[in-house]
Amino acid sequence: MDKTCETNVLILGKTGVGKTSLFNYIFGVDLMKTGAGRPVTGMGLFEETIALNPNLLLHLYDSWGLEADKSESWKALIQKALDQHNVREIKDWFHTIIYCLSAKAARVEDFDLEMINTLAKDGNPVLVVLTHCDVMNVKPSIEAMRKVITEKTSVQNQDIVEVSNHAKKLLSGKQTEAFGKEQIIHRIKVNLLGSISSKMPKILEDIGHQKIDQWYRDCLEVVEKNVGFLNPSSAKKEQARNQYFDIYAQDIFDEITKESDALFNEAYDYYNVFSSQFFGNALVEVSNQQKTPQITHFQIKKGDKIASTIAGTIFLAIPVVGLLGKFAIREKTKAYYREGLRHNKALLENLLESCVVILNDELKKINSGLSIEA
Repeated sequence: MDKTCETNVLILGKTGVGKTSLFNYIFGVDLMKTGAGRPVTGMGLFEETIALNPNLLLHLYDSWGLEADKSESWKALIQKALDQHNVREIKDWFHTIIYCLSAKAARVEDFDLEMINTLAKDGNPVLVVLTHCDVMNVKPSIEAMRKVITEKTSVQNQDIVEVSNHAKKLLSGKQTEAFGKEQIIHRIKVNLLGSISSKMPKILEDIGHQKIDQWYRDCLEVVEKNVGFLNPSSAKKEQARNQYFDIYAQDIFDEITKESDALFNEAYDYYNVFSSQFFGNALVEVSNQQKTPQITHFQIKKGDKIASTIAGTIFLAIPVVGLLGKFAIREKTKAYYREGLRHNKALLENLLESCVVILNDELKKINSGLSIEA
């Protein structure tokens, strides 16, 4: 049984660039019928769910047309939508972002460049589609538009696609054919792979830091609560605390490595299902042997650094004189614990960085054989 897949597509552009015609051409759906009942004016992104086939649901996000005189409002609205979709779960990403420009306009306005740069933040793959590329004498304008886009945005030349949405019969009697669809489909698949490669290591890094920061806060809380006033340097309690900190730290690192494996596998499971349902086969087949990266499961060295520091320094440095001496020992003990925890936090962060590097390298290996050009 084929797996069901859902994909999120964002298409933007100013009024008159041909977004609806482009969508109908690429996906083979009559969008005018699906959009009945939508508001016809006002700012906003509108979502429609369209079944491209029994196993592929497409969630389309678009607007009736961007307006240059409301640049800041549009940027804020788009950024909010991007943030809502910039999450751990790959199924909720914007898998395809298309910005439409009309080749008939013969230029790229500053507003368009601002919108493209806003869309391309955080590693989002943006495909710039030049519509109306079948009109006469438009080639010089297209080349000029390509030059501006590649110089003033992060969009590469291969992600600027020329399109004609309709076959036409010219006055001369010559028949022209629609073109650009196959290249767009290819770039959508390539860009999904690229998005996986750029986003997954960052997601792992963010998740790892959250876990490490929580470990650090929890350990500090244990120190504050359990380093007692009457017996602040009990050897038995020191051993128990150190064991707790070590085991908890190892658990955190194990969770990070498992998260790395999970992110890798979930991403490519999604990619393979998406590509098989979205107009044909995947560009890269991921074998079972490739699926799980060989993460080095570092072992955090157990030690008694904190306890030995306390035993060797505190009693020599602070004479015990009644309650004041015990108070001083307690505060000094807490200070040494905090120093030791900061040291171990830095160790965990270094190990996290190693995992991020390994995940990044494994993702690059999968993409290394991919042909960039259609």
